Amino acid sequence: MKIAVFQVGNKGEHKIEGIRKYGRGIELEVFTVPEPLPQIIDEPEDYIYGDFEADLILDYLYHGDLTDYLIEIANKKNIPIVASGRTKSGAITPSICCSLGDIEEIGGYTHQFGLPKIEVEVDEGIVKRVKIKRGAPCGATWEAAEKIINMDVKEALTRFALEVQFICQAKGFYEVKGKKAPLHIAGELHKEAIKRAVERLTSQ
Repeated sequence: MKIAVFQVGNKGEHKIEGIRKYGRGIELEVFTVPEPLPQIIDEPEDYIYGDFEADLILDYLYHGDLTDYLIEIANKKNIPIVASGRTKSGAITPSICCSLGDIEEIGGYTHQFGLPKIEVEVDEGIVKRVKIKRGAPCGATWEAAEKIINMDVKEALTRFALEVQFICQAKGFYEVKGKKAPLHIAGELHKEAIKRAVERLTSQ
């Protein structure tokens, strides 16, 4: 699967590194728009060129004018585009990267990255192994899993989410108008993922 990644400066680097490290069968082509950028961009075509091919586009531009233009290009090329945290039509817009559900159309990506899905092995109340079946593209799911090996499972149920938040690249965002901050959402999603994994063990 070939993925075209668009970023401003190095704002997508952590996710790019995570996808490269933990992804399987994925080829990345990264397009970087240099900073600084004006607040309003009247001619986005000066920054983004449409001469590329891909099976999926990931938007880490964090600039409304550039994202709008990239979505136009994606729609013209009939390429799915994931623009996390946006509210734009014509794109797949999960609230944060690790809330993206499994989408068959882009299964090569969403089978591996998005809403966390894990399995755990516990021996006498101690976490012995954590298998990541799907995790955050920034790699936080995998890195946090390493931190809870040999930890009491009761402690791991809360510690896993905290470790994810320490790593999460959404940590610069805060609650706005009563909505939960992306950092908190990431923590809750991972807490639910390990809770479900432990519950599956007890139901076997």
